[in-house]
Amino acid sequence: MKHSRAKIYNFLLLLLLFGPFALAQTIINTENMMIDDQGKLSYALNFQGDLNFGNIDLIQFSTAQQFSKSVNKHLFRLLLNYDYIKESGTEISSDYTGQLRYNYRINKNSFFAFIQAQNIKSLRMNHRYTSGGGYRQRIIQRNDNFWDLSAGLFFEDELYDNNLSTESQVYNWRYSLSTFLKHKFSEKLFINLSLYYQINTSNTKDYRLFLEPRIYYTLDKFNIFLDWTHRFHSTPYIDVFRTDNSMNVGIEFNL
Repeated sequence: MKHSRAKIYNFLLLLLLFGPFALAQTIINTENMMIDDQGKLSYALNFQGDLNFGNIDLIQFSTAQQFSKSVNKHLFRLLLNYDYIKESGTEISSDYTGQLRYNYRINKNSFFAFIQAQNIKSLRMNHRYTSGGGYRQRIIQRNDNFWDLSAGLFFEDELYDNNLSTESQVYNWRYSLSTFLKHKFSEKLFINLSLYYQINTSNTKDYRLFLEPRIYYTLDKFNIFLDWTHRFHSTPYIDVFRTDNSMNVGIEFNL
């Protein structure tokens, strides 16, 4: 019992150390929201946010939701995400992401297909529509720990600065290479790690990189998580920074 309490105190201390640097902006990662695999309809919700009034007037929050249904070898998932940031009366972000995803499983491997829609106000992106598919292979499986590799192809339609002189419409095909890892440190503490590398099929100098490790601590009714997100685009299509980083502390409910 004392050993378990020490783990809880150490984890709460970690939250206190990193919490002040947390940002509400995030993206949906299908690996991070845990799903039920027993055939019934399941639902997961996570939330993080911050409110400041006085010398600093800031409202920011993010919520991600996932509905999933498993039928024999078929897995269907609907993911919805919303991010909002308002500072000193100015709306900085009001962004959505929605994704419908299908997996056909062959043991621990699967073929997958998806469609996705999103906007990102901070990047002046009015819309981004993608659709594609691929194959995912289990490389290592040891109890609850695993390592997967995935490869696929998708099409993207992006619109920036709509109705402005700098309006830019982009259509691309991209190869997608990704890897996913889960490692349990104890019964209650584990990490999920996702890495995506997306390359323009007609211009290999145009690539995107996404990295997100997320640490979970599971409790009876909900889970606490801490993650760091790194995003890099080698050749942005408008005058924005190539790199974005964020840290998030939040809670996740599974029903």
